[in-house]
Amino acid sequence: MSSETPPSSVASPEGNEAYRSFMDKMAKSNVDQYVDLPMIAVMGDTSSGKSSLLSMISQVELPSNDKLTTRCPIMLQMRKTETMSANVTVNWKEKPEGANVDFPVKIVGSHNWTELTGYIAEAQEHIVTKQNKEVARDVVSVEMTGPHCENLTLIDLPGIVRSHGKGESASLSDDIQSLLTDYLQNPRCVILAVLPANVDFHNSQIMAEALKVDPETKRTIPVLTKPDLIDVGAEESVKELLLGYKTQVFEMGFHMIKGRGQDALNKKMSIEEGLAEEYAFFYNTEPWRNIEEKNLFGTKNLRLKLGELQMSLIRTSFSDIVAEIRTKRDEAVLGRSRLGEIPTEFLAKRALFRSVKEEYYKTIGPLVLEGHFLLGKDSGYEMKPSAEFHQACGELKTALESSRLANISDVAVGVDVIVFLDGKEYKGKVAYVKNCNAYLKTIREGHTIAWNSKKKVGELVNRKSDILLVLDSCTCIKLRPIPIDIVRRDPEWIKKLIEENRPYELPIFINTSVFNGIVWNLVRDDWREPSLRLLEHTAGLMEMAADKYINRIGEIESLEQFRHFLMSKSSDLVQDLKETAKAKVLGLVDREQKPYTQNHYLFENLAKLQSKRLMDELMTMLGNYEDEDDTEDEEIIKQSTVVSIVKNVFERNQASSMDDHMAEAMQHALNAYGKVALKRFIDGVPMICIEVMQDFPGRINDILSSVLDEEIEKLIVAPPEKVRAMKEYDRKIETLDKSIAAIKELY
Repeated sequence: MSSETPPSSVASPEGNEAYRSFMDKMAKSNVDQYVDLPMIAVMGDTSSGKSSLLSMISQVELPSNDKLTTRCPIMLQMRKTETMSANVTVNWKEKPEGANVDFPVKIVGSHNWTELTGYIAEAQEHIVTKQNKEVARDVVSVEMTGPHCENLTLIDLPGIVRSHGKGESASLSDDIQSLLTDYLQNPRCVILAVLPANVDFHNSQIMAEALKVDPETKRTIPVLTKPDLIDVGAEESVKELLLGYKTQVFEMGFHMIKGRGQDALNKKMSIEEGLAEEYAFFYNTEPWRNIEEKNLFGTKNLRLKLGELQMSLIRTSFSDIVAEIRTKRDEAVLGRSRLGEIPTEFLAKRALFRSVKEEYYKTIGPLVLEGHFLLGKDSGYEMKPSAEFHQACGELKTALESSRLANISDVAVGVDVIVFLDGKEYKGKVAYVKNCNAYLKTIREGHTIAWNSKKKVGELVNRKSDILLVLDSCTCIKLRPIPIDIVRRDPEWIKKLIEENRPYELPIFINTSVFNGIVWNLVRDDWREPSLRLLEHTAGLMEMAADKYINRIGEIESLEQFRHFLMSKSSDLVQDLKETAKAKVLGLVDREQKPYTQNHYLFENLAKLQSKRLMDELMTMLGNYEDEDDTEDEEIIKQSTVVSIVKNVFERNQASSMDDHMAEAMQHALNAYGKVALKRFIDGVPMICIEVMQDFPGRINDILSSVLDEEIEKLIVAPPEKVRAMKEYDRKIETLDKSIAAIKELY
């Protein structure tokens, strides 16, 4: 049989009593703080007749004076036996600190039964005094047995008050309301809502409070008291209310009782006499005597109804309660394990520190460098730091490859270019690049085209394979496509720098100062910032990885000071490593600002570039030439024509100024050198940045190894809130373990 299923004996009187006692034991063990237990709670105004009702049900005179009758919950556990006995104890929900907190058990028998009332009052006073509160959540537990008792357990809650009196705190009403809410919001709590029969039921605060937590009225029993005070002529209206004709349906029905009024109490009417008077009242007074449903009246019928109801609640909820106790216990054990153990002895503290240090040293390197990073606590896979670093290196590569030094001769939109076409030289800005062709607005072909364009004058239109220039709102003209191979960057900007920085020397050699200055500026302006950005990102990855790893060390989850120490030391180390790497990166930038290389690619590429323009011009002119005597089968250019073309190209070259030649040569040199320097720099920067991750494990191990014992002693101390949480988990586990043990005793 499953431990969550009640045995068949639960249906027997003995079985019922065993399970009723089990639930009482659960309530006294405070398991109701973690699991909703079935209970019947009695609530009402301070003058509703609630205490009188409970006195008649329990046949015990409950404390009553001009102050609050009930100042904390009273649990009345009644069992029918042949012998009268009772004991009064205090069940602390939150045990206060201080001396003489424990309340000595008070025991009474038939010989001193009248002392029970005083003991209950004494227990209440003890609670509110030790808690220094007017209303407390701690429970006065009263266990009663005797032939007069019904097998029933009730919780008497403090009566609702509208305002505070002299000497009472302003928060009294709110404090009572908060306590009531704790009980009433329990979905397994049946609410015995006590209210006088001579008040407006529909505007009653008691019913309003009950309906807040039980809007479907499935677990509320309105109990009408003081029927003898109903105004003459209003009895029929109350009768219809009692029978359920005048309000929403309450699944458990209404009930009416007549307790002892103040006059009867003043005359010292006993409980037995009060019960006899109640019986006579309902059987002799109109309209109650004529109502067939006699079980709606009187304390004795209410006792029987509540006893059966309580057993039904226990039977229907038992399996769920057992399952909830086990689930809550497992959750508490898991929560407690996450807080870890807090060593108190120094040797244990030092052992923990060294264990964490060694694991940190051995693990953090592979985690960040080998891509074996951890799963996120509350999400799926995270990108590994090594993967993020490679991604950032790719972004650096893209940034450097798009820099000016890397593209000194590249043709792109907006750059100034020179084009040799049809034996003529054209200068201008590239307006468009498409399909390996460049387009200049000044180089056109064909006639104007009628075109209704919404574009402005001077804008371009991309029409299939053509690029059109808008001349006005009605016409466009086609731009001539120029193969990019014969388009070269205009070195005019270099020529100006040469002119502005000419030394007092023979101006027939390349000015190395201008060359060095261009490289210096371009490297500083375009390469420095992306390199430092990669370093910053790398340091951030390392610090984030360290923080995540530290936060995932279960052994120190509750040792906040120790965790912050590790994070602080790790952060300081990352900053130190970053500054060291920054000096190296800036050193690399500084070296690249002073151009030098032995790479043969520079010289090979430079030699090709120096002859490329002349070669392109010759090939262009030869390719465009058509001899009149050519046949369809062969293309023959006369020797004299070739000589003329070559002579023309070289004469044009010779006509250029010395500054033109030097500017062109310097552009070739910058182009060739930029390619060489770029490859070197793209590899150099990441190799420096990765040192932050590579050097971190060894350095953090050295730092933590130098921590003194005195510092370790101070670091490994749990904060007070963590200690409280651990104690609460331990208390919860202990309570739930006792409940599970009690469950096993039933089988």
